[in-house]
Amino acid sequence: MYKVIDVNTWERKKQFTWFNSFTNPCYGFNVEMDVTEVLNYSHETKTSFFINYLFLMMKGLNETLEMRLRIVDGEVRLYDVIDPTYTIMTKTGIYENAGSKMYDDYHKFYNAAHKEIESVKNQETVKDSFNSDEEYGLYYITCIPWISYNSMTHPIPIGNINSLSVPRICWDKYREIDNRYKVNLNITVSHALVDGFALSKAFQNIQDKLNQARDILK
Repeated sequence: MYKVIDVNTWERKKQFTWFNSFTNPCYGFNVEMDVTEVLNYSHETKTSFFINYLFLMMKGLNETLEMRLRIVDGEVRLYDVIDPTYTIMTKTGIYENAGSKMYDDYHKFYNAAHKEIESVKNQETVKDSFNSDEEYGLYYITCIPWISYNSMTHPIPIGNINSLSVPRICWDKYREIDNRYKVNLNITVSHALVDGFALSKAFQNIQDKLNQARDILK
């Protein structure tokens, strides 16, 4: 579900109009996140770090209003809840786009994501197409668990304003620093919808959830 923002009365009208005129209005931050609590919890409970981290990140993102804004067919939409899509390696070694529903209940989310991931892992072929052109109430998510990076960029579909409005998210391999575990998290957004302050709030909301992992993942 979503509601349509009246751009003419929107306090961000000038910023929206200006950045929406850019061929590529996207920018991103790379921020170091502390994942110690969620990693330890995952090891202790023998649950998936990927799914646990994904759930906490999704909660932080969805708490940030600006991260739920999209441009679809010329209108600005504010979605109630955004779902995750993510890349999974199939049997063939080729990556497939997958996705599951965002549930506020951790166990319901975990079971749905786990079922989807295991199903895609066992695919012997990939779908003919990626995300539907009509589905933008999503986050486009991937991870690079083999290396640590200092910065990264996402493929951006120049000219597709709808797709440009969807945040693109990636994190890297976790590593130990001073007895804490860290990942670099990149979030890339459209400046037409998300200013630097709002993007900073999203990172802080995510870190707050990561810090509370033991209380949330139970």
